[in-house]
Amino acid sequence: MKKCIVHGLLMITMLFLFTRVQAQQTIPTAEERSTKLTEWMKTNLHLTAEQVPKVHDINLKYAKKTDDLMLGNHSKEDKMHITKVNNQAKEGELKMVFTEDQFKTYKAKKEEMKKEIQDEMKKQ
Repeated sequence: MKKCIVHGLLMITMLFLFTRVQAQQTIPTAEERSTKLTEWMKTNLHLTAEQVPKVHDINLKYAKKTDDLMLGNHSKEDKMHITKVNNQAKEGELKMVFTEDQFKTYKAKKEEMKKEIQDEMKKQ
């Protein structure tokens, strides 16, 4: 159960990973987060001009879902489950836009970030 909770929290944290927020700053909007994530993907995955708007739309769609989820009255368990389902759906949509190599790179970088977050959580 503890592993499931940690995994769920990691998934939520990854959604906000690209917009590291300092305590005194306001939380970025879904549009700001999706734009920043899309720029990261454009740079790191070498997206084409045709892919960028499609990827941005996907990122924005799921950033808005995350906002709705965080503002909702769901239990922690429900939030973790919904986050996992949304993440799988998002990956499915991205896979349709990315090339095979881009998707492999995306998954590898995501795993790297997940490990960094786990290491950071262990330090705390």
